[in-house]
Amino acid sequence: MQSHSNDVRRQAYDLWQSGMKKRAISNTLSVDYDTLLGWIKRFVTEGESGLGVRYARCGRKSKLPDSIRLRALELRRSYPSWGAEYIRLHLQREFSDQVIVQANQIRKWLRADGLLSAKTHLPAVKTDWVNQPLLRVQVDAKERLQTMDEQPCCYLNFIDEYTGTALDAFVFPLCSDQPSSRESSS
Repeated sequence: MQSHSNDVRRQAYDLWQSGMKKRAISNTLSVDYDTLLGWIKRFVTEGESGLGVRYARCGRKSKLPDSIRLRALELRRSYPSWGAEYIRLHLQREFSDQVIVQANQIRKWLRADGLLSAKTHLPAVKTDWVNQPLLRVQVDAKERLQTMDEQPCCYLNFIDEYTGTALDAFVFPLCSDQPSSRESSS
């Protein structure tokens, strides 16, 4: 969402000063009615300075003293192997009379200060045992599925472990001695 230009804000104020109704100004300039009311209130109380955008006021403001953040960063510099949870425990001991932020906030502080690298949520996969396509193939089976016409079936899926490519898949009916999903659930 983009902010309205100062020209649009000035035009809204001029139209309001000329006696035009607020709803009509909102429709004419394609400005939300509540936004227009806020502008007019600011124009009246602040004059010209009320025209500008106020991005510095956006977002949450920390109510914590900066000493807690600085101490968390100092602890990480002193003990690089400490994680955010452990740092939080030490902060709770040191600042027992104050509310301490959660570990996620400490991680944000550490990342912003370059003390914590961004990690992927996926674990590193060792692929030294497979170094070329089709050297190793993974076979997955899914049993007791149903086709669209509600016939019981099984599904086999073949995947190349080097590239992650699906090589082939087969759907076949259940063996005659294998119970269907309806029979096994009752």
